[in-house]
Amino acid sequence: MPQRGAEKPAAGVFFDTDFSTIDSVLAVGLLYGLQGKNNCRVAIVTVSRPNLAVVGFADAVERFYRGPAGNFAQVPPVGMATTGSPGETSPAFVEPFRKKKPDGTLVYRNQVRSVIDTGDPNTLIRNYLEAQYDGNAIFVLSGPATNLAAALAFPGLKEMIGAKVERLVIAGGAFPSGAPEAHIGADIPAARKVLAEWPTPIVASGYEIGAALDFPGASIDKEFAAAVGDNPVADAYRAWRPMPYDAPSWAMAASLYAARPDEGYFKLSGPGTIHVHDDGRTSFTASDQGRHQYLVNLPEQKDRILRTYVELASAKPVPRQRFRPVDAVEKPAIPGKQ
Repeated sequence: MPQRGAEKPAAGVFFDTDFSTIDSVLAVGLLYGLQGKNNCRVAIVTVSRPNLAVVGFADAVERFYRGPAGNFAQVPPVGMATTGSPGETSPAFVEPFRKKKPDGTLVYRNQVRSVIDTGDPNTLIRNYLEAQYDGNAIFVLSGPATNLAAALAFPGLKEMIGAKVERLVIAGGAFPSGAPEAHIGADIPAARKVLAEWPTPIVASGYEIGAALDFPGASIDKEFAAAVGDNPVADAYRAWRPMPYDAPSWAMAASLYAARPDEGYFKLSGPGTIHVHDDGRTSFTASDQGRHQYLVNLPEQKDRILRTYVELASAKPVPRQRFRPVDAVEKPAIPGKQ
């Protein structure tokens, strides 16, 4: 375990999603851009639906951003839920694997062929949390809360989350109240469990946040292409729907706040409690004893946020330097394959 008193690395981010929106793909690129700025470290990615095509693409993105390490065993498998509906498979997760280089070889390789090429979310969360310093992990949820609710029920994990995690940022709901939202409605019991039992502060980035911040699709053929050439995130964006289009940035907003909470991109509500209604609506009750807060848009920050999105998500991958302080060594994580 890391020793007390040692210098801490940037916080490890645990990104859980269903990849039901293209901005969840962009958010992975954003998080790796933030890692390149030493604002965070991408620990693991877990997927809350049993869809091998989606997980295969997520794995390819991970290997792209991890550079040479992407060819070796230290790259953790992408976690995948094995129950529930696989949902739709967008062409965004398939078309990039058909792209070829001038010599006819494939640009990207799909290395996920069966469930044994994925990881069990609970095992991955446990093993990679164990390697973090206390209070030096962040969870970002962009999808149904299925995996996180299961983690709370896994023996010993709730206590570990309480010790290791600083905060959970949820891309979901509508605040202070609003219409039913898809991520919450996809698994209402799980959302209720996480909001009631998660042992650290929770910040919600509601539907209204991402809907007011459309990611500029023009950057895909400009900044993305100029930065690195072939990029699986850019290729997925092109395949998601006919270009040109701009995309709401629910997952990106949550990820940006999670890694840079003090940059003034958003206003933060006072404390209170988020309630989930039977139809998937959310509402917020202010309370000094509450452990929940939600983000509030600041219109004057919009242009700054969009510039930051493009700068970070399109950045050339920066090889991650393993953190090795002189008086402590990070405990190796066990991948936890199924």
